[in-house]
Amino acid sequence: MRVVDRVCDILAAFAGVYLVGIMLGIVISALARTFNVSGSWTSHIFTFAEFGLLYIVMAASPWLVRHRGHVFIELLTAIIPAPYQAWFSRFVSLLCVIICAVLVWYTWGATVKAYNYGDAEMRSLDMPKYLLLGAMPIGFGLMGIQFLRFVFGPETFHTGQAGVHE
Repeated sequence: MRVVDRVCDILAAFAGVYLVGIMLGIVISALARTFNVSGSWTSHIFTFAEFGLLYIVMAASPWLVRHRGHVFIELLTAIIPAPYQAWFSRFVSLLCVIICAVLVWYTWGATVKAYNYGDAEMRSLDMPKYLLLGAMPIGFGLMGIQFLRFVFGPETFHTGQAGVHE
């Protein structure tokens, strides 16, 4: 799991850097427009921002799963009797593993299909579609591995306490 954790840390750092890059790109684009310096290069900023949103989500999500950073509601786990809370949390984590596996299967197929057909995303800058779709099987696969940690590991995903405890 240490290798997976390192990969997830690197991808989360990439997501953070990409997010800062998008912010700076938007500021630069706005300044260029304000000072009448815009050209065709400014439209590429928005293309990279659009593509980046998917990369950011897929890169940061496995890290968020590991740190229980995803949004979830503890109301149900809080009302379940204490002896069953861990079992229920592991069951929910197993469902998440299954959902991630299905999404890996589907997005991998879409990625391979896009590669085989040579599909491209046509924006201001053309990009092979498989490069865009390829982030999804990687992200969902790593999320599934992280959820497996809560199925078989010593800790559970849910705390069993309703409300904010931070």
